[in-house]
Amino acid sequence: MIDPIHIQELKRLRLEPLSQLALLKLKEADIADNEAVLPVFRLMEWGLATGAPHAHRRTARELLRLRHQSNQRAALNYLLEDLAGGLPELHRKLLRMSPQGAARTLLDILDMRRKADMRIPYLCCY
Repeated sequence: MIDPIHIQELKRLRLEPLSQLALLKLKEADIADNEAVLPVFRLMEWGLATGAPHAHRRTARELLRLRHQSNQRAALNYLLEDLAGGLPELHRKLLRMSPQGAARTLLDILDMRRKADMRIPYLCCY
């Protein structure tokens, strides 16, 4: 069972601009929302499911790890750590994109973040 504190934090995170933007992209793609999952991670999962061309299995595993992490604030912070241009620039960029483009961009960010994380061994291949 999920801790009530984590449920409240998830609700707060779903109200943040990036989550709202991801929710908008999901609606544009006619993808159902799942209130138990942050829209950012839901959009990325949809991007993987629709065949994002660069999707490595390791990126998919990392997304799954983040999606199921009990502390969703920490998961989101990990994804957005050292984001080039900052969060406002990402918001502007994603807003102009199609749902597929937004999902690919977020997956690219995760892939770059995963490659930069020294705790995760990275090989060039799938």
